[in-house]
Amino acid sequence: MALSDRLKQPTAKETPYTPRTEFDGQSGFIQTGPLAEAPKSHTELLELFGYDPAEVRITGAPRVSKWQTYDERWLSSYRFTIEPVHDSRVEDLYAIIKKHRAHKPVGVGSSVFNFQAGDLQLGKVDAGGSEGIVERYLASVDSAKAEFRRLRKTRNIGTINLMFPGDCIEGNQSQNGRNFWRTDLTITEQVRVFRRLLMHTVSAFAPLTDELLVRVVGGNHDEVQRFQATKPGDNHATEAAVAVSDAIALNGDAYGHVKVEIPSEDKSHMTVAAGDTIFTIVHGHQWRRNGAMQWWQGHTFNGGNPGAAHILAHGHWHAWELETTGNRTRICGATFEGASEWFEENTGGTAAKGGLVYTTSAGRVSDLSLV
Repeated sequence: MALSDRLKQPTAKETPYTPRTEFDGQSGFIQTGPLAEAPKSHTELLELFGYDPAEVRITGAPRVSKWQTYDERWLSSYRFTIEPVHDSRVEDLYAIIKKHRAHKPVGVGSSVFNFQAGDLQLGKVDAGGSEGIVERYLASVDSAKAEFRRLRKTRNIGTINLMFPGDCIEGNQSQNGRNFWRTDLTITEQVRVFRRLLMHTVSAFAPLTDELLVRVVGGNHDEVQRFQATKPGDNHATEAAVAVSDAIALNGDAYGHVKVEIPSEDKSHMTVAAGDTIFTIVHGHQWRRNGAMQWWQGHTFNGGNPGAAHILAHGHWHAWELETTGNRTRICGATFEGASEWFEENTGGTAAKGGLVYTTSAGRVSDLSLV
């Protein structure tokens, strides 16, 4: 037996790079074959694969694979991501901003109307997925507006305070990424949908008040990454709020009375005023179950800003709760996700869904309801 026979091995026959493309009208890719030089232009490449550059564009940087042939030539293949030039799923933020009419003053009162909406977890596939979450959220906004109009007849309401205490997207970091398989949107899509829902909410409430406050904090599901210790502000929820803040600045006539706020980059919570009531807004993953008051006490005892708050507004626990002691009130919001299949499977339980609305005056809470 020859030496070459003794060295034989079952080498796999690898699939070579071949030109191909896929596109479903919303997203897709172009995979080139082996090329000695990079494509000269995106337009030429799109036309080569049968796309109209006026309708489809290449986005982001390509993924490049390089290898050397037996005759020492270097070849490369390129994979480009493509998307429609005009996304028909939702209007662009800029278009929404520019078409909004100038704000007409409506009068100022001393009470504050609050809409607390956290734990949307956009992207979560359970019980209707993202489509169900969006439908529930939009219905909640409509109900909140109706409740505002009803309460305004008997309450001296001036400011509207919109609070989003985290877990606005499902993300891919919580539980060490184990839940990512159970999502129906990519991370960028989750963030995009939340950003546009946030803009929709601002546009819905802006005409109703002369002072609209929008407060957003990040939750554990909103974190960008965990492989390095980074700042609490490194999260998708607050970045979406920054984008909305930048967008409304394009139309000061319509949105000059709107103020968007997020925590400082090294904080995961913020203590802020709405009228004559002080709120600490935080997600709730900072403590164990039933530990909110102890967390609040610790910050108060050590001179932290939450010690000034009348109300601790948070989420995370997926069931709305109200707890009071003295002149302090803790309000845990509900969730918008369809269900937690894991929780229902293990406990048989589900939670009520929606946002919370309530009025505040001089630190006191009234008119609390789930919408």
